[in-house]
Amino acid sequence: TRSGMKGERHPTLPQLLKSAIHTIEEVLMPELQTQWAESSAMGLVGQLRYALARGECGSLAAQDAELEGCLEGLLAEFPELRELLSTIEPSGDASWDLRERASRLLIFALDDQTPAAAAVRARLRPLLTAQVLQDLAETGPMLQAFLESGSVGNTG
Repeated sequence: TRSGMKGERHPTLPQLLKSAIHTIEEVLMPELQTQWAESSAMGLVGQLRYALARGECGSLAAQDAELEGCLEGLLAEFPELRELLSTIEPSGDASWDLRERASRLLIFALDDQTPAAAAVRARLRPLLTAQVLQDLAETGPMLQAFLESGSVGNTG
């Protein structure tokens, strides 16, 4: 077996992504002749690092399941919250609809002092904050690559 493949017959997705990043940075980039080509290559590196960071744990489906569980728990404990969500029309995108429901509950909870609002602030807000921080951590390498490439804010 090849070194780094831990007895695997085929490389894993993370190994392939790391190899592609290395090849772009160490082999291709030194040969590029234009700023545009370098910026494009750095953008690709950023996207590959983003894909590597996403992994299975950061999937949108996992976040959706976690959010849906939180919303369902709040609605089961405080049925009066259902009325706040009754006017939401389905968009055809279940993930979007979950976040629309969460947004409505957060807006309600801002100025309301009921136990239901307190529960929304105590449960839903920290969950969404954690998900946003996770997304930022995962997209950070891609954004950093764009900044390093000069493609962000470069008008010339």
